[in-house]
Amino acid sequence: MGAHLIVDGYNLARSGVLPLSDDPASEAGRQELCALLAGYARKKGFSLTVVFDGRGAGRPERSRTAFKGGTAHFSTAFESADDVIREMARSAPAGTVVVTSDRGLAGTLPSRAVTVVSCAEFAGRFLDFQIETIKGTSDGDEAARRRGKKGVGHKAKKKDRKRESVLRRL
Repeated sequence: MGAHLIVDGYNLARSGVLPLSDDPASEAGRQELCALLAGYARKKGFSLTVVFDGRGAGRPERSRTAFKGGTAHFSTAFESADDVIREMARSAPAGTVVVTSDRGLAGTLPSRAVTVVSCAEFAGRFLDFQIETIKGTSDGDEAARRRGKKGVGHKAKKKDRKRESVLRRL
């Protein structure tokens, strides 16, 4: 597998940007979210980890559950999913993508190894991919549109070019 995709599960599910039929806090809602993300990650070549908050569940230690296509991690009752994601990101290889809309979390992740994508941006890419899959089309003409150079040249900053190269795989 290629890059690693780490998703803040409740953050994405409760953002309302993905069409989920069940309550995201329920077991069925978590399974539905994991199934949607697993299909996407498998087709895109990502290894998938979905992290959920364990606060309020009364779990004394972290737990991990495997599902078809990835792994779900639950934080302890004394820490948040953000803490688990932060810890995973510290040892993550370059090219890792973290999906969260939590600005506090996004600001504390190591920017060299991890690319942070908001839930809305990820959902847009996810839904575009679903439509492409259903229609059987792809934006292969994108390279053809870039060939002709027109207008004043502008080279984006290196950091922005690197982020775009990682996001093109999403």
